[in-house]
Amino acid sequence: MTTMAVHRKRGIWERAGSALTFEKVFPASSLLLVLYIVVPPITILSLSFSEKFDLVWGLLPVGFTFEQYTEWADVLYRAMWSSVMIAVPTAVLTILVGLPVAYALVRQQFWGKALVNELVMLPMIFPPIILAFGLFQLFRTGGLRMLGVFPTLVLAHTVVSTPFLIRPVVAALQRVDVAYEEAAQSLGASRLRVFCDIVLPITLPALVTGVTLVVARSISDFEITLLLTNPDYTTLPIAIYQAFETGKARLGAAVAVVANVFSILLVILLEGLIRRSKWW
Repeated sequence: MTTMAVHRKRGIWERAGSALTFEKVFPASSLLLVLYIVVPPITILSLSFSEKFDLVWGLLPVGFTFEQYTEWADVLYRAMWSSVMIAVPTAVLTILVGLPVAYALVRQQFWGKALVNELVMLPMIFPPIILAFGLFQLFRTGGLRMLGVFPTLVLAHTVVSTPFLIRPVVAALQRVDVAYEEAAQSLGASRLRVFCDIVLPITLPALVTGVTLVVARSISDFEITLLLTNPDYTTLPIAIYQAFETGKARLGAAVAVVANVFSILLVILLEGLIRRSKWW
């Protein structure tokens, strides 16, 4: 057998072995990933309906009861309402701040642009507890301590949530050909008209994605809310923390289920709105 034939045969076996390994590893890794994602929510759901703290095999409820949802309905409602009351103005303020910044980062040229691009992403990089402590110093002992709890929470959530809107909008704007805007301006359209009639419709899916991420980030925030809130604003994560701290693990699980269901419904609602939008 010639050397060329040996190498050809070895290559065939190597390709076959590689394909066989991929066919085995990929399904197994996919299954493990799905289990890793699905099992914790199932455990929380089971615990919220279980009559006891212990679960069967750590996964299935012992008995079945709606006690946590009926007896503590007022707690669940207040926690969800507080989260919504903070998340909605946070999303609005994030749009007002983040959308112009994203447009400027893509379309404008100015000194320090690269530095600004990095700075606006810092809240995504810093550990939440560090941001929480810095914002606590600013809003509780610093120059903004005169603000009430509600505007403090909204402003703090806006600071940490804005990058989640800027990033997808920047990516969408980078895919929009600037020739469309230049053609509209050459026909007499103002920059505001160009932005509203051309840029915004094209980037609307990315904007909705960013708003979804902002609302989800606001609703799930724990560290910042814990340091800046008071008993009048007990959000869903704070309610979960308080339930576990007082030994009410099943109540904490019920609050977690409400938070997850609310987030899923929010995503479905926003996706439905964007599909039915006249811009889409």
